[in-house]
Amino acid sequence: MENSTRAKTSFSRIGFGYLLPYFGYLLIMLICTVVIAKIFGAGSMTGNGYMILNYVIRVGLLYPAMYLFVRSIPSFEIKKNKLGVGGFIACIFITYAIMFCCNGVGLVLNNAIGKLTGQGSVNPLVDAIDAMSPVVQVVLVVIIAPICEELLFRKFIIDRIVNYGEVPAMLISGLMFGLYHGNLAQFMYAAGIGIFFAFIYIRTGKIGYTIALHMFVNGFSTLLTLIMFNGLSVSEFMNVYMSGDAEAYQAYLEQHMAVFAVMGLVGIFVFLMVIVGVILMIVLHKKFVFEHHAEEVEKGKRFGVSVLNPGMLLYILFWVIIIITTQFGISLFDNLLSLFM
Repeated sequence: MENSTRAKTSFSRIGFGYLLPYFGYLLIMLICTVVIAKIFGAGSMTGNGYMILNYVIRVGLLYPAMYLFVRSIPSFEIKKNKLGVGGFIACIFITYAIMFCCNGVGLVLNNAIGKLTGQGSVNPLVDAIDAMSPVVQVVLVVIIAPICEELLFRKFIIDRIVNYGEVPAMLISGLMFGLYHGNLAQFMYAAGIGIFFAFIYIRTGKIGYTIALHMFVNGFSTLLTLIMFNGLSVSEFMNVYMSGDAEAYQAYLEQHMAVFAVMGLVGIFVFLMVIVGVILMIVLHKKFVFEHHAEEVEKGKRFGVSVLNPGMLLYILFWVIIIITTQFGISLFDNLLSLFM
């Protein structure tokens, strides 16, 4: 009973620690945006400027605050093991297999809900990428985001809960990471690879492996986006694609035939990566094993301990609400901003 209580307290503090600072981040981001708009004009904040400001506040204030909230929770030592070059390459293929499967489920749900709400397929990431320059994309998406997110959602979380059970630690790490993206389009695959990255960290004890994998995934995706959509607006393409107007879509394809030819070749390459990843998961399935720990919570109590606590429930509730409102085209930040502009 004492062990379950201690574990439940740790999970709850992590939930609160990753939620409460976010409200402070929203307030600071809101104040900065309003001040800039008042001084330089409402249209002065460009896509690059907005994302740079966003990450400055996240990296400078939000992420350190999250860490400070959970730093005092007792952490556990994870045994160090080498992954090796072959193992790392195998993890790349498996990551893409997981991303492909989870993203497929996410797309189906996104499209189905989009038809019910009349909003169509909602993906805020498309607009965000479309608004950023290549240099900003590389610095923020390929370098800074993987480092910060792997430290926050893998190392800082898992170090403090792995001794209560490796499976709950993996699932909570992936769930919190997926929800943190704040939209359904990214939730499914982010949660999926988050769980897999958590497993890699638990088995190796080296956060550098998951940072490198995260950088590779983001870097490869960014590179493909820059190559494939060179001279093509991502948001414009998605609007035409989701409009249901067959003639407009056909005309758009003919106007950008070379770009879509490259996309086709890339699609074949990625599909082959996914096939290899699925084969590797089948061949290497015996390596996906879990170790028992001294303070491990018994199976029947794991869900209650890891999820049914005040901090984690509030964290999950808040982000589920954000995801739902996003599906209806409602942005919490934009609505708050409109009150002051």
